[in-house]
Amino acid sequence: MEQKSVSPIKLLLMSSAGMFLDGYQLTVVALAILIMKPDLGLSDFGASLMIDSLILGTIIGAVSVGYLADRFGRRRIYMYNLLFFLIFGIASVATFNFILIVVFRVMMGIAIGADYPVSNSYIAEMAPEKLRGKFLSFSAVAFVIGALSSSLVAALFFYLNFPDSSWRYMIGIGLIPAAVVLVLRLSMPESEKWERARRIRKKGAVRAMFRGKSAKFTILTSVIWFIYDMGAFGIGLLVPSLLQSSNLIGNYYENAIVTSAFLVIGLISGVIVIMLVDRIGRKSIQILGFLGMGISLILIPYTFYTYLIVILAFAEFSNGWPSATVGIFPAELSSTEFRSSAYGLAATIGKLGAVAGVLIIGNSINPSSFYIFTIFGLVMFSAIIMTLFLRETGKLKLDEMFLPEV
Repeated sequence: MEQKSVSPIKLLLMSSAGMFLDGYQLTVVALAILIMKPDLGLSDFGASLMIDSLILGTIIGAVSVGYLADRFGRRRIYMYNLLFFLIFGIASVATFNFILIVVFRVMMGIAIGADYPVSNSYIAEMAPEKLRGKFLSFSAVAFVIGALSSSLVAALFFYLNFPDSSWRYMIGIGLIPAAVVLVLRLSMPESEKWERARRIRKKGAVRAMFRGKSAKFTILTSVIWFIYDMGAFGIGLLVPSLLQSSNLIGNYYENAIVTSAFLVIGLISGVIVIMLVDRIGRKSIQILGFLGMGISLILIPYTFYTYLIVILAFAEFSNGWPSATVGIFPAELSSTEFRSSAYGLAATIGKLGAVAGVLIIGNSINPSSFYIFTIFGLVMFSAIIMTLFLRETGKLKLDEMFLPEV
């Protein structure tokens, strides 16, 4: 059966949309929480729960729907998860009950979590071999573009001094691109690689990701993603709170502008990764990124009231490197018959790390708990050692990943 042709640009944009939405919704609530707290009367715990709600949903969606995409196809899940996202996104900005908002954002997260394994499996299987690394890297850049878009939207609302209830508009604006993408995804074909795998699929095929060499890669990619998200999200989603606590930023508008500047740095970093991912390899990029992340975290306690902005800028630049590769490895080091499930598992474990990072660092923004940053920095270094045991996949085709290394 001949694979239906898909424009590379359309494939790239349609399959990266979920990451854009994730970046927008995660970052916008990190800024909107500054006005949601007085508007909804939230405690510090309630604010952390609001930030974590979307992440909690992605944990459920990535692992459960990733499996369904291996069973029933990429295209079907690819379309309906965005519809699910839109329904609960509208509900989240229309209700006035805190508990319901959290529940609806968890449901939004399930849809976004579903997009992680499905879209990236789709890219890996549909992209031209020579562009596969760049296309998968762009997913991470799309996340940063979404995050940057949300911070600029928040900056505009803060500058215009809109009322506290304007957080609803900040979140709601991010639903517009989801509606557009949903319509455009209707014309995307099913993955031919998945179609072939389905015809020869054996019972219990998904369990193969826990056998032999696949088990090693499944465990390593999941643990590394956990470590990455623990550091990247633990710092990234709390940047506005860190800046506010350091007294280096005067007001909400300045906070949003500086946060936007950090995200521009992350975007530049992501573009550099796209250019280098096939030249120096996935492993080198991941190692350099974790090295920078570890150094940044260790330095935060010593610069908190002086050069924190410089250190956070360096951390954002460093984050952009493993941000791409932690998503490339599970897509490339998995067989088509269980690729979406393996990717979903790795993404789920990663999001557990994000939840842990936000909760732990969120309660450590005071001098008596600064040692936590040092511990997190050392944990980043451990990911470098784990990366050494992964296989470099840059020059291999998807069906060559499990051949003996030479």
